Amino acid sequence: MKKSIRIATVYRKDLLDNFFPSDMSLVRWLKISESLADIGFNVDMIVNAKSGLIQKAPNLRYVPYCRVDWSQYDIIKTLFHEGFESLCSEGQDNHPFIISKLGSVVGNHDGTEGVHFFNEEREELFETQKKIDQKAKYITILTEPSKRLWEREFGEKTNILFVPTGVDREIPPPGRNPYGDLRQKIAVYIGNFYVDTQRDINLLWQHRLNVLGSLLKKSGIRLYLVGPGNVSQLDPNSVVYLGPIDNSRIWDYQYFADVGIALAQGKVQHNESSKIYYYLRTGLPVVSEGPIPNNYLIKETNLGLIADYADDQVMAEMIEEAVHKKWHKKDAINYILSHHTWHKRAEAYERLIEKHFC
Repeated sequence: MKKSIRIATVYRKDLLDNFFPSDMSLVRWLKISESLADIGFNVDMIVNAKSGLIQKAPNLRYVPYCRVDWSQYDIIKTLFHEGFESLCSEGQDNHPFIISKLGSVVGNHDGTEGVHFFNEEREELFETQKKIDQKAKYITILTEPSKRLWEREFGEKTNILFVPTGVDREIPPPGRNPYGDLRQKIAVYIGNFYVDTQRDINLLWQHRLNVLGSLLKKSGIRLYLVGPGNVSQLDPNSVVYLGPIDNSRIWDYQYFADVGIALAQGKVQHNESSKIYYYLRTGLPVVSEGPIPNNYLIKETNLGLIADYADDQVMAEMIEEAVHKKWHKKDAINYILSHHTWHKRAEAYERLIEKHFC
């Protein structure tokens, strides 16, 4: 039955001829598409590319917009607000089975606690949400606070799915140390520093990393930043910036680090932090901040520490503790593999699809 079900996944319409993502949103798109294909569905990623149709795996294709036959798809899965707008731009938002996956949920006015989008940016996102509420058969949301906000704005719903971020089931073994022959302990922050969105968060995180890097340097710990984005305010004396790294090569930056850092967006945060899944997948201890909703992963794996929000001194002390502590990493890795891979996320969609099509 799965073989006969065709799914289109839709996100950005940027030109993506060479698809080697370092941006986490693109990674999510690729990985959930791959996982749905792996469990037996026929999946097309609708990609704006000049290279034509590409068969990437037995059940997975890249299909350029100029060659899409939308009528062949049983399901269209959009990713983030932008993915739904891409579908609308193709005139396909009336498809009968749209699953719209959201990263963030915003309210209808600025100042909603836990939401860190403002002004025109928030207004545009909310307008998209109104269309999603009307058009999508199912809506995928990451966290309980986001669900509560959605229902506050649009009423109680029975079509909300919880499908958090996942992580790769299979990853390469450790390779070459990307940090070189460094005798210092290494703390790493792997993530996006937004360019076209959430400018305030970008500046906040650069400032926070500058402070943390300066404090850690006094303890003989070097702080590295890996990921795409605008880092013009980063202090190179405090933080070593290594730039964006393709997701397929990111693992060595975790294997050879001593601790991974996760920063909150504010005193209250609705969004989860995808990097926590990735750090734990390689057994990298995490030092996070209290407002992040998926800190429960750190507690359940017992692989890390959680600081109060914006207490840089305490966070630096926790990082120092984490790099020297002996951790039971294998148990944490097994926990992530049992509960939080992309294949586990695809199985949630599989159950939904089988209910409707089988």
